[in-house]
Amino acid sequence: MTLVELVKALNAELISGDEDDEFFRVTRYAKRVQKGDVCFVSDLEEAEEANRNGASALVFSGSFIDADDFLEISLIKVEDLDRSSFSLLSFVIGEDDASFELISPKVMTFLKMILTRKNSIEFIPSDHKKAFELILNSNKRLFVGSDESLLTTIREKKTFFDEKAPGHIVSDDSLFRTTFKIHKYIYQYKKFSFFHLDALRCAVALCDKYGLPYSIDKIDYTKHFKPIFLDAEPSVQEVMKNDKVVILSDNLEDILKARNYALNIGGWMAKTVVAVPPKTKVEGIKLPLYYRSDEEILEKIDSLNFNYLFVYTQDGALEYAIRKMRF
Repeated sequence: MTLVELVKALNAELISGDEDDEFFRVTRYAKRVQKGDVCFVSDLEEAEEANRNGASALVFSGSFIDADDFLEISLIKVEDLDRSSFSLLSFVIGEDDASFELISPKVMTFLKMILTRKNSIEFIPSDHKKAFELILNSNKRLFVGSDESLLTTIREKKTFFDEKAPGHIVSDDSLFRTTFKIHKYIYQYKKFSFFHLDALRCAVALCDKYGLPYSIDKIDYTKHFKPIFLDAEPSVQEVMKNDKVVILSDNLEDILKARNYALNIGGWMAKTVVAVPPKTKVEGIKLPLYYRSDEEILEKIDSLNFNYLFVYTQDGALEYAIRKMRF
């Protein structure tokens, strides 16, 4: 690709450089630059490092670069560094060269869980630099991601993959165990909450579409809904009023669904508490428990009277801390 072709692909402004110069590699990491590379840089320090490492051209936004300080290197100015880098990907990777599927974070979780072989698929990270490098340098032809702004830059008018494999709930045995059917198979008493079935069916449909091998027997609790049983797992046969369960979740939607279910189990009014970080708005909960640290949650587990303690958290270390405290 010539410099003028690069400028056109990026819809950019050529500050300096010979339009006929050619390049063969692009990177977003200044420390990885090899002689002759084009490098996307976000600040002066990165620009200087890329220049020292032998970059042939720098792509930047803003005004931190003075052309007089980079006289022997091509300079290309863009409005948005992330958007421009992914525009380049769409220019390099044609519609027939690879497939990009946009899915929800929950579908992504279940897709990763059920796949038995991942050698034909790339999961696009949310970090834009890492995503750019992965896509540009991969020899795979199926890319799956959850970042809508990223994928719609690569593929204009990208929509969510929302196909679902045939399936339905056979029995919502409890809040924590579900028997369900997908295609012609019944999966009994799985560690799986019934309100995640649509996400699982979507993951299966994507596997079906691309012929990816999968196993639903691998289903287990996820970061979206992670119960920690302080006494024992609630019985399916009868509701045990003395059961105490801490449920960690990375989203309020699942917490509200699970709480409503818990409040109506068999006519028994369960004692539920919803704990959230300060200033978190929770629709339908008048008085949530606000907590400022994991230590506060650990203290509340012993002091609060509850059957179900729902904790909205992004901290994966909290689960370990609770299990260590109790067991």
